[in-house]
Amino acid sequence: MIFDAPLVKGTFRKRLAILEKKLAEKPNEVVRMLKQTVCNDKDHLGILMDKILGFKGEGVMLKDPESLYEGRRSLSLLKVKKFEDAEAVVIAHNKGTGRCANMCGAIQVREKDGTEFKIGSGFDDA
Repeated sequence: MIFDAPLVKGTFRKRLAILEKKLAEKPNEVVRMLKQTVCNDKDHLGILMDKILGFKGEGVMLKDPESLYEGRRSLSLLKVKKFEDAEAVVIAHNKGTGRCANMCGAIQVREKDGTEFKIGSGFDDA
């Protein structure tokens, strides 16, 4: 599945139009363009999310149609996910390794039912 053309100059909308044209010139049963849907509002986003979760997807990528290509998440490329949250007590922290040496690498937490696990992402380097 193809969902963008990072080497093509221009906005996301323009990149998709060029990509669609190129793929139409050489039809292929293996390579296909991912269908893009314009999200109209928060309610529409909820409907799209439910549909994707029904197919075991994890979320929706929201892209500004007038944005230039960026190879990272930004204000013009956001990932929206539904998730459940829970509260846990921090019981320990682990020292980081490699790039994160001398920083907190992960925290160990315990849920109300006694389940313990480590959380090692979502921290910033500061």
